[in-house]
Amino acid sequence: MRPDSGNSHGGFCPPWRTLLLAVLCSLLFMIAGPAPDTLVYTQGSYSSFLSGHWVHSDLEHALWNIGALIILGYLFEPILKQRLFTIMLSASLLLSLWLRLFAPELTAYCGLSGILNALLVTGTLSLWQQHRSSIYLLILLLTAIKNITEILSQHALFTHSAWPSFPQAHIAGMLIGVILFLVGLRVNSQRCHETI
Repeated sequence: MRPDSGNSHGGFCPPWRTLLLAVLCSLLFMIAGPAPDTLVYTQGSYSSFLSGHWVHSDLEHALWNIGALIILGYLFEPILKQRLFTIMLSASLLLSLWLRLFAPELTAYCGLSGILNALLVTGTLSLWQQHRSSIYLLILLLTAIKNITEILSQHALFTHSAWPSFPQAHIAGMLIGVILFLVGLRVNSQRCHETI
C-alpha cells in the first residue's frame, strides 16, 4: 500500500522526481554503456565520487537497480518530496567517502544499490516516524539480515551481474540512511524553532 501523499485532491500524483532520476540513469546506461571507465568509481579518483553510483556493470544490473529506484521512489517520494534529490546526492557522496576510507582494497565500484539502501532506510524511518507502525522496523530488520547474509556468503542473493556484488556497500548505505534521517530531523527541528 502506497503511503498517503498528502494530496487532498485525491488524484494520482506520479513520482516525477524518481522518474526523472530513472530516465537519466537509463539514458546514461544507453549512451555510456556498461561500466564506462571514466565514470566508474575508482580509488584515487575524486571525479567518480558521484558518477560511480549512477553507472552499471551490465544490463541486468541496470534493470534491477533502476527498477528498485522506481519502486522505492513510488513508495517514498510522497513523504520525502524534494528531499529525495538531496538524499540521493548526499548518499552518493557519503558512500564514496566510505568506500575511500573503509574499502581501500576495492579497485572499482558501480551501481545504485548502496544509495538505494540509504533511500530505503531514510524513507522507511520517515514513515515509521509518521505512523509508528512496527511493520516499518520489521522491513529494516529484514533488509539488514539480507545484507549481512550477502556479506557472509560474499555474493548477492537475488542478482548476478557481470561484476561481483559488494554487499558491504549495502550495509554502509543503510547506516548512511540513518544519518541522513537524523540530519533531516535536526533540520526540521531547527526550522520549527525558527518559526515559533
